[in-house]
Amino acid sequence: MTTCRIGAVNVILSLLAFAVLAQQTERATPLNDAQRLGRRLFQQRCAVCHTPAMVISKPYGPLLDRALVRGREESVRTLIQEGATGLMPGFKYGLEGQEINAIIEYLKTIEPPAHPVTNWTSEH
Repeated sequence: MTTCRIGAVNVILSLLAFAVLAQQTERATPLNDAQRLGRRLFQQRCAVCHTPAMVISKPYGPLLDRALVRGREESVRTLIQEGATGLMPGFKYGLEGQEINAIIEYLKTIEPPAHPVTNWTSEH
């Protein structure tokens, strides 16, 4: 495949990944104000690592959904604030407490994927 074709395929696959993310956020129950803020912040700050970039590549970090968050809100809050050594930056200086809470509230609305991605690794 030529470089131009590969680039075009990557762009198309990236657009498809964002379309899937948008479809995930569409639901019968509308999001409340905090969840909408959380969705916007997630898309701005988190989606680059926590959604599949392309069909042919592994996500950089684990895909996030409500099953990973519910009952672990304090741990998730701490992880977002402090980060994880060598893997994830902390956002305690870039996000306010209410913004972190909004992201958590949004994550609690995301359905687990029908086919979980199991090939996530920290080796990138």
